[in-house]
Amino acid sequence: MKQIGQTFRRVASLVVLILMMGALSGCKLISLSSFVLKDAKVLAFNLSEGATVEMTIENRSPFKVTVVGGKLVADIKGDPVGEVYMRTPVVLPRRSTVTVTFDVGLRFSSPMAALKALGKLSTSPDDLTISGYGEGKIWCFTKRYERSGVPISKFISIFGEPSKYLNK
Repeated sequence: MKQIGQTFRRVASLVVLILMMGALSGCKLISLSSFVLKDAKVLAFNLSEGATVEMTIENRSPFKVTVVGGKLVADIKGDPVGEVYMRTPVVLPRRSTVTVTFDVGLRFSSPMAALKALGKLSTSPDDLTISGYGEGKIWCFTKRYERSGVPISKFISIFGEPSKYLNK
């Protein structure tokens, strides 16, 4: 009877170890395609304080995901302009579509960089690109998704023209 208990514990330990290794390796259990942005809008915007962004996101994965971090860095042909970063985590329930509010901060490399970026938005927006990452957590496992060199036009197509936020 004692041997059966030890064998069971060993098998159970092996199964748990295999499951943990699968989750740690980022197995194909969850991918970027598991999340679909349905809608996005800026609720509040202030150049010195940051912004409040509301997004409706579909989580197609079988896991509750906590978005624990994220940062987007803007540059003009390699020269840094500034960054947008998440201030608080957001929870996306499993297999659901939910509207969440992101509180984001803004940091500019310099006031001149900010003015130069605003000028590029109206004259040659393709010179302005965004790179960054989003980081999600399932249980105690964290996975990061990164993108680089995304033209600002992609963000404009989602959030609208920046001028509508600057005139407020």
